[in-house]
Amino acid sequence: MPKSALPDDELRTLDRLAQFTIAYLLLASLASFLAGAHALNSPALPALLAPVLIGFCGSAIAALTSCLDRYATGFERENGEPYPEKATGGKFNRRFSRWLFIRPFLGAVVAPVFIWGLSHFTQSPQEFQSSPETLGFTAFTAGLLAKSVLDLVKNLFKNVFKA
Repeated sequence: MPKSALPDDELRTLDRLAQFTIAYLLLASLASFLAGAHALNSPALPALLAPVLIGFCGSAIAALTSCLDRYATGFERENGEPYPEKATGGKFNRRFSRWLFIRPFLGAVVAPVFIWGLSHFTQSPQEFQSSPETLGFTAFTAGLLAKSVLDLVKNLFKNVFKA
């Protein structure tokens, strides 16, 4: 019985990269979630640390789901050919894997900025910071949606300022 059903070295390398990426995102999301939950309940740690860590976790989860979806669809070779040949939609490829490694850091920045924005632009900012659970949920959601939030803001500036 062959070791792998994949027909060549390029696809086997992509498979290993996908598995490594999945493991990285799983470990990063769990570690940042646990550290962020600890930071939420530890007055000795800087207040900014919890939203950074939990935002990182949210964005790592978003990257993980994206990675799993693409991995389930198939691979894209360096020359752009899909495997399997009839695979459509987003496929896992080497170039996209770089984005998956960096994406959690997007959430680490967006989550605290999103919480700052809520505290300055809402009628009752205390609602978003009233308990560790609420702050954690807000930071996680901001991290999970970090890419979408940035895309919306970029398009807002393009539409408003015609830039």
